Amino acid sequence: MRVIPKQPVSIVMPVCNEADIIEEVVEEWANEVLQYLPKGSELFFDEAASTDGTREILQRLQIKYPFIRLNFNPVKEGFAVAAKRLYREAGCPLIFFTDSDGQYVPAEFWKLTPYIDDFDIVHGAKIGRQDPVYRKIASAVFNLIARFIFGIRCTDINSAFRIVKKDVRDAVLPKLGTMPTLLNAEFLIRAAYKNYRIKEISVVHRKRKHGVSRGLPPSEFLKECIMAFRAMLSLKNEHKFKSNNRMER
Repeated sequence: MRVIPKQPVSIVMPVCNEADIIEEVVEEWANEVLQYLPKGSELFFDEAASTDGTREILQRLQIKYPFIRLNFNPVKEGFAVAAKRLYREAGCPLIFFTDSDGQYVPAEFWKLTPYIDDFDIVHGAKIGRQDPVYRKIASAVFNLIARFIFGIRCTDINSAFRIVKKDVRDAVLPKLGTMPTLLNAEFLIRAAYKNYRIKEISVVHRKRKHGVSRGLPPSEFLKECIMAFRAMLSLKNEHKFKSNNRMER
């Protein structure tokens, strides 16, 4: 059963060179989610200098679906810049952040909506993660260390599947910058610092149908892991974590 949010939702996605899958992603989100959301909801893409026709596909789909909003950039500025811009420019009271590669299942959105009224962030944690082994290992280690350092009760801190209320966005977004390659993780940690109410829900994760993951490449694995650990220590030193943070499962 779908619990329809009372307020419009901005579904935001960074995208770059996803021509093989982006039309399917848009159609699935339109049919499974957008058609049921309150008037004024939007599907907002930040497209970063794609060279494979992604931009042109989105422009064509925008004619079919007026709720699509596009932000085009002439150069690639990195995930963190695009993600922060999407959070900042989202126009609805509720902001739903996710990826554009089709690995998250749109229908899982409805697992989160029953908790919107009672929580400030409803966070989807991947189950059965469908990624390369080295990424699974890196994620497991990161989450274990993060739980130890911060005392945060979350199993998938950097997951890109969450609903955030606008006032939480306004409070947390200006502080982001310590963990640029793990912006979603930093967002959740800082929200917990501020004692916002966070609910974690398990959501399905599926294999990529086309291409390869845009995430951490093997050649950058060790360097990025060291940077992430240093960033976590920096965050820990910046704030004394509140042990009574209200994250629930």
